[in-house]
Amino acid sequence: MLMNTFAAFCAGFALNIILGSPKGFLNIENVVPKFTVKLEGLLKRMYKDSAEAHRMAGVILLVITLTVFAVIPGVLLWLIYSASPLLALVIDSFFCWTCFSVMHTRNELDRVSRALASGRPDLARKGLSKLTGSDCSDMNEDEMIKRSVEIAADCGADNAAGTLFYAALFGGIGALVYRTVSVVRRTYSTRSEKSDNFGKAANDLWCFLDFVPAHICALLANFSASVFGFDTENCFPVFKRDRKQLAASNLAPCRCVYAGALGISLTPRSALKDGYISFSSIGDDHHISDCDDIAAANEIMYASVFFTMLLFTAVRLIVTLIIVL
Repeated sequence: MLMNTFAAFCAGFALNIILGSPKGFLNIENVVPKFTVKLEGLLKRMYKDSAEAHRMAGVILLVITLTVFAVIPGVLLWLIYSASPLLALVIDSFFCWTCFSVMHTRNELDRVSRALASGRPDLARKGLSKLTGSDCSDMNEDEMIKRSVEIAADCGADNAAGTLFYAALFGGIGALVYRTVSVVRRTYSTRSEKSDNFGKAANDLWCFLDFVPAHICALLANFSASVFGFDTENCFPVFKRDRKQLAASNLAPCRCVYAGALGISLTPRSALKDGYISFSSIGDDHHISDCDDIAAANEIMYASVFFTMLLFTAVRLIVTLIIVL
């Protein structure tokens, strides 16, 4: 079974690179948000309208969602492995495939870049709204470029590195567990209502699960940027100075690397303090952002994902051979 889960991990990643992500209800990013929204409505009627009650309901929501999308499929897969290892390998590979969204993100960011380059900001806003799950209709060109760079960085840290790490360890079930937690966290992070307390449990668990993969990916993103000829000398100073400027702390390392390598600032945020509005961001604007920054971020992301895959594959293969032999 160790070799099967390793093969499923490799096959699932290869399918995503070749075919992209599954469509419709076969894609976990499409199914989980719809499920959690309906479940949230049910839990709201059962719990009091308070932050504490919503946080408790969020724990229940996460447990139920993980049970439906990870525990039950995991038990069924284990039973199928006992009866038909070949069929189980196919299903395991599909589980891994549905958890990756690297090719989809890269293609969508390419479309955003082309739309901006051809003077079609309306198409760029539409593409960004689709990628982020939030309204981007009021963004100007500079904001869209920087948001696209953030998406590339976040894809490497979350969609790719986190999923690769747990798929390498546990096959499709590891990928399902991690990706379910990640999608639930993201579903609530794009909203601003007080009911976002429902997402606190998912965010806390995601912060724990993705800490190691996200930092590994940041190191490999720094290496990838240097391979492409970018000046990465400023990446660590930016990371050291700005890593706490982002609420989603696991996404900060990669964003710091991308901001430092490209020479732009990301994640502008305003805060009212002592009657004055102060702004915080990641990185510094050493040049005016343009469409080339999206293309560059896309290539850094793709290369860092490739190196992350190689690293986790090598580690998993060595561990598997040690156990088997």
